[in-house]
Amino acid sequence: MDFTEAQFEGGSTGALRCAACQQGLEREYWTAGNAPVCQRCAAQFSAGAPAEGGFLRGLKAFGLGSGAGLLGAIGYGAIITFTGYELALITIFIGWFVGRAVMRGSEGRGGRAYQVLAALLTYVWCMEAFVPSIVKGAMVEGDQGRTIVAALIAPFIALILPFTGELNVISILILGFGVWRGWREAAAVVVPVSGPFTIAAPAPEVATP
Repeated sequence: MDFTEAQFEGGSTGALRCAACQQGLEREYWTAGNAPVCQRCAAQFSAGAPAEGGFLRGLKAFGLGSGAGLLGAIGYGAIITFTGYELALITIFIGWFVGRAVMRGSEGRGGRAYQVLAALLTYVWCMEAFVPSIVKGAMVEGDQGRTIVAALIAPFIALILPFTGELNVISILILGFGVWRGWREAAAVVVPVSGPFTIAAPAPEVATP
C-alpha cells in the first residue's frame, strides 16, 4: 500500500473522513500523527492550542496538581512518621501523580510553564511529607511551646531538608528523579502534521456482460 495516497474503501468516495471534524475528504488530505485530517484541522494542529483561557487553565492545573501533591504527601508522611523509613521511591509516584494532575488541569495542552509548575509542586509536597516527623521530634522534648514553634516552622524547614544533610545522597537522587517525572508528565503534546497527500480515485467498476 502507498502511504502517500489514501485509498477509498469499498469504492465509496465518502469513505475517508477527517479524524478531527469528520468531514469527508475528497481530493487530498493531511495527517496529524497517523490520522487523516482536512486542511483546516491540519492548520489548527500545526498552530497548536489557542492561548485563550490560559490563566484559568493555569489555576486549574495549580489546583489539581496541589491536590494530588497533598494526597501524596499525606500518604508519604504517614509512612515516614509511623515507620521511620523514608522510602524515597514513593517520591517518583508523587511526581507522576502531580504531573498527570497538572496535565489534566491544562486540558491536555502541557508545555514548559506547566512542566515548571509540576516540578515545583512535586518538590514542595514531597518535602512537606516530612512535616509530621519534624513536629513529632519536637514533641519528644515535652515542651509545649517548643512543639508549637516546631509546628509553625516545620513547613519551611522541610523545604530545605535536602540542603541540610538530613537526607542521604540516594534519597536526594531519587527525589530528583521524582521531580523530573513530574516535569516529564506535563510536557506539551506535539502532534506532527504532514501533507498534503493525494487521494487515489476509486477504480471504475467494469460492467459484466
